[in-house]
Amino acid sequence: MINFGIIGPGNIANRFADSLQNFSQANLYAVAARNIDKARVFQAKHPSNKVFGSYQELLQDPNIDIVYIALPHQLHFQWSMAALDAGKAVISEKPAALNREQLKKIIDKAKRKNLFYTEAMKSHFQKAYQELKKMVTAGEIGKVKTVQTSFCRSMPEEQATYHYQPLVGGCLLDMGIYNAAFIESFVKKPLKIESLEYKVIENKVEVYVNAALKNDSQKVILESAFDRNKANLATIIGDKGRIEVPNLHRPDSFTLIKDNKSKNFVFPYEKDDFHAEIKETIDCLQKNRLESRSMPVQDSLNSIEIIDELKQAIAEKKNRFTYFKSLIASKIDVELPPVK
Repeated sequence: MINFGIIGPGNIANRFADSLQNFSQANLYAVAARNIDKARVFQAKHPSNKVFGSYQELLQDPNIDIVYIALPHQLHFQWSMAALDAGKAVISEKPAALNREQLKKIIDKAKRKNLFYTEAMKSHFQKAYQELKKMVTAGEIGKVKTVQTSFCRSMPEEQATYHYQPLVGGCLLDMGIYNAAFIESFVKKPLKIESLEYKVIENKVEVYVNAALKNDSQKVILESAFDRNKANLATIIGDKGRIEVPNLHRPDSFTLIKDNKSKNFVFPYEKDDFHAEIKETIDCLQKNRLESRSMPVQDSLNSIEIIDELKQAIAEKKNRFTYFKSLIASKIDVELPPVK
């Protein structure tokens, strides 16, 4: 029996716990919250052996094999590291960390501790996604030339929490990470920014990004937003056809368009959209694998690197614009520094 501990009993943890009940070889052993009453409310919905009023208490329990971290983005690094230090395997909600530097430290620690670690990027575990990768790898649409991704939804600030907070918020870490995870599966590194459209609010949090990136032979589009609704769609364009993937963050189907014909492929979820990632995690633990075949740690690194580059570019462009405005205000004629 594999004993799971959940840190952060929020909405997504409820869905994870529901799915966990489908596995006879897994047990929800404990849940931890900053307030033990909140943990008890969660336990009433999802029976567990224990509840804790602090995350560290849960990590100190020797009976827990793996910790599912379902905290706000800014806490993923701290508690992934703490869980690994406590000798626990980790499955962390996306984004696995706020940037590549943090994620590299997590991965290095997991390797030193000889512990399983993976990012809960649900899309990568789904049957539709894996069949899609096989089809593209087999050359069904020829050489991949373009990958277009759009994941936008209206999320007003009054209805959000950490999503609008400086440094940890923004549409790129919350939604754009799905775009980046999709993109990195089908294009070669490195990618360089070709064009960048964005919208930031007063506290410097980005609420819309539409970026074009390219390498020597491929181009990608990453569009992500909190301030508008658009079709949730990814399109992979090759020199012999294209594939359209609705719901890129939770794919269960795709359409192949080739030779003026289209063919739909449907792969329903097994139980729910968490089932595949839990199944893979349990399999890895039972077979002593240190990383997932569906979501290897290098995929997570590749994804966060794309987000890092876009965030840096937005910061540089915004700072450059602020500098330019200050020069106009002071009427000083100074050459602007080049954008890197």
